[in-house]
Amino acid sequence: MLATIGDTVIRSLHLISAAIWAGGLVFLGLAVGVARRTIPDEARIEFFRALGRRFALVGGLSLLVLIATGTDMASDRHVWGHLTDTSYGKTLLVKLILVGVVIVLTIVHSVLQGPALSRLRKIAADRPDDAELEAEIRRQAVTGGIVSGLNLLATLAILVLAARLLTI
Repeated sequence: MLATIGDTVIRSLHLISAAIWAGGLVFLGLAVGVARRTIPDEARIEFFRALGRRFALVGGLSLLVLIATGTDMASDRHVWGHLTDTSYGKTLLVKLILVGVVIVLTIVHSVLQGPALSRLRKIAADRPDDAELEAEIRRQAVTGGIVSGLNLLATLAILVLAARLLTI
């Protein structure tokens, strides 16, 4: 009975963390669209900085919980030595690779792209007629959007694979 309660807690934490991560990515995408239309440029820089920092904390914690609980659940199935031998192992391996992709994309966006775009937008506040700077901001924003979109797609693929693992 205790193992069943423990398994339920681990799975629940895994699902809640997945909902926080995936839901957070969707929310951020929606917030970006609304903020662009409603918040003035200078205030928007601070808004995105604050929003990014808060999601980095909440999303980072949820990602750590996902990794810890996923590792525990995989260990319970004794799958680590069979990642290429069984259907479950192969599906899990693809899921793990995608988790790695999500982590890399998240780091690229959080450590490189987000701060770089914030710096460019701060500079642009003092140089509103600089067409070259505006073009660079647009390029950086498009690149950031692509990275965020790929992150969301990889996250959705992970969720689909997680559902598949339940049937194997």
